[in-house]
Amino acid sequence: MDISKLYTKNACSLEGGGSDKWTWQEYYKKKAELSEQGIEVVLIDMINQPVAGSIPISNELFEKKYPDGTYFVLYCHSGGTSGHLQKQLKPKLTQYHFINMTGGVGAYQPEKN
Repeated sequence: MDISKLYTKNACSLEGGGSDKWTWQEYYKKKAELSEQGIEVVLIDMINQPVAGSIPISNELFEKKYPDGTYFVLYCHSGGTSGHLQKQLKPKLTQYHFINMTGGVGAYQPEKN
């Protein structure tokens, strides 16, 4: 599967709005909760604008064997394109969970400790 053919990283998609969404605050809370349960949470940078703890999207991303039940949290500029990609990946990789970051990098707030 060629991930880059499923979205355009420099465009905000009008087809976005994936059904499973988190805000940045929800991401930090849920990541901590899931990690305590031994469930992996992977933050995916779709637009080459890395934030703390993110990894860039790539074709190789899903070639690595992640445990079933892993959560992939996708972010783009505004949340539209990541929502669109979420809809593409969810039926293809049913062993994983895909979450759309509401507001994308535009709503990014570093975690407050």
